[in-house]
Amino acid sequence: MAVSLTTPSGLRTDMNILETNRYLRSQLEKSKQDFRDLTEKFLASQATAYSLTTPTEKKQIRSL
Repeated sequence: MAVSLTTPSGLRTDMNILETNRYLRSQLEKSKQDFRDLTEKFLASQATAYSLTTPTEKKQIRSL
């Protein structure tokens, strides 16, 4: 029967990997939320810019 031996340094490496993984996952979630926030701001500013255009400019935009 094979027995797996874990050395203290191996355990530390596993913990560092787990901690790094948790940290990177939290950073990924933060980045995703930041992206959603920026997308929302962009769409709002795009809608504002469109609402401020003249009817002639709107016609030109639609024909693109």
